[in-house]
Amino acid sequence: MTSSIQGYETKQKILDCAAKLFAEKGFTETTTRELTNAVGLKNSASLYNHFPSKNAILEHMLEDYKQFNIDVFEQKNLLEALHEKPTAEGIMDCLTTTFPPERAEYYLRVLCVLLHEQLRNPLVREYISGQIIIRSELHLKIIVDVLKTLGVIRQDTDPDYWAKITSSLFYAFATRSMLGIGDSTPDFTGMGMVELLKYTFKLMLEQCAVENPES
Repeated sequence: MTSSIQGYETKQKILDCAAKLFAEKGFTETTTRELTNAVGLKNSASLYNHFPSKNAILEHMLEDYKQFNIDVFEQKNLLEALHEKPTAEGIMDCLTTTFPPERAEYYLRVLCVLLHEQLRNPLVREYISGQIIIRSELHLKIIVDVLKTLGVIRQDTDPDYWAKITSSLFYAFATRSMLGIGDSTPDFTGMGMVELLKYTFKLMLEQCAVENPES
């Protein structure tokens, strides 16, 4: 095995172990010694050969999650996914089954880190504000464009209007989580976030449907 392949695999192992520890113990509470031991490295110096600091590991996780979201919401990917099932259920399938199987556990743990650290870590707060909330509006606009391309909804459907609706749901969800009201699943109406998004997509498809969509 070449040194470059070994280096890549070690780096991935560091990220996997860090995601697990950060999600279970918290970012601040996890020591570099604990992380070094979990990875199976001899000492912290070996860890720093791959990442200059613990913050750098967290930054890399956030960048991974950002790139994952960009890849998922490429228009060509959604066109292919929604072509056979341009429904609210089809949209939700795209949103909930897109973690690559071999990295699903890693991404889900990074998501847990985001939820746990949003009040304590400025880097995570900035990421949530700049990526999760704002990007949710961009994602909805892409979905609207795809549905227009497929001839499912009218061409005059306003993506900004529907993007603001979904964004307000995300803000309410994030605020509830940050305040520690209830658990991280329900929002202010008592419905789960998934159900609310699904209802919003159904409403959009009903109100904006073309009268005689092409078969």
